[in-house]
Amino acid sequence: MNTQVLNTSTTPGAQQPVLAMLEAHYALQQEDGHNEARSAMKTALQLCKQQGCAHLKLLNNQFVKDLLIWSYQQGIEKEYVKQSLNTLMMDGPDVIDINTKVDKPVKISTLGDFSVQVGDQVLSYTRAGYNKPFDLLKALIAFGGKQVNRTRIIDTLWPDAEGDSARRNFDTTLHRLRKMLNHYKALVLHGSQLTLDPHFVWVDIWEFDRTVGQIDGELHRMSNNPDLIHQLTDHVLELYQGHFLHNDHVRPWTLSLRESLNARFTHLLIRLGRYWQHQDNNDLSIAILLRGVELENTSETLYQELMKAYIKQGRMAEAASTYLRCRKALATNLNVLPCSETVRIYKSTSIQS
Repeated sequence: MNTQVLNTSTTPGAQQPVLAMLEAHYALQQEDGHNEARSAMKTALQLCKQQGCAHLKLLNNQFVKDLLIWSYQQGIEKEYVKQSLNTLMMDGPDVIDINTKVDKPVKISTLGDFSVQVGDQVLSYTRAGYNKPFDLLKALIAFGGKQVNRTRIIDTLWPDAEGDSARRNFDTTLHRLRKMLNHYKALVLHGSQLTLDPHFVWVDIWEFDRTVGQIDGELHRMSNNPDLIHQLTDHVLELYQGHFLHNDHVRPWTLSLRESLNARFTHLLIRLGRYWQHQDNNDLSIAILLRGVELENTSETLYQELMKAYIKQGRMAEAASTYLRCRKALATNLNVLPCSETVRIYKSTSIQS
């Protein structure tokens, strides 16, 4: 454990919240330490509110950052934690994204339908003059949203333009996009690197990435907190409304991220389906897997897990129906037959056609 933080103050009173945070950090490493961690963080944050913690510079320590983010997600002193993270040496999407969606003046959805909301207004995708600025925004997000080289965007959006003409196209489109978003600082151009500032912008795939990471962490350490995992499950299903920019015509520069997100989502649903089966919550497992095959209808592994979940509940007809649905989807979309493992599971239902 990193104890460097204990030396940031010489007064015992100022060290009390630090010690409480260390207690919480230790408790979270224990299988049954969730409640103890909550209690310790409540104490730590209440003491910080009373004494002030800015001078301790706690946020230089990664494990304390993690504790504050965890506290926010647990609903412990949310407003104080949010204020602290926004004022005490914090930047970067990994931290800022813990703020709620409503805290950001610009909200961008890319999973499913593309949508840009500025304040209470949803910008019209069909409005004249918006197409190229939106394309710039999509390309920026597809390339990571942070420190994306201007040349990469120019080569993507204006492949036939050269020299000064290409640069003018970029500058003009960036200016128009900033005006559309009504927040100049939402797009930061530093040298030749363009960044979406997470202080001002909420992006669904950033939130998706953070939520999946938290679920992975809970599942990896075999968390004894099914309520939290249930909450996170609901949140990730709410976020993933469809493939990345799925209504756009196919563009080479969107495919890599789309496929990566699809694979990550599918893998997550398989793990969650198995987790809830182990928790004897087969109904939730089935609901998750059904959502999966709706969105990823050529993922044979999802069909297999769904069939097994039905069989576990004795719902043989639904398991067999799932096989037929799988066979049709694979034939229609990929022109292939189900693999031997899928057929084996189907045969175990004793309902064959």
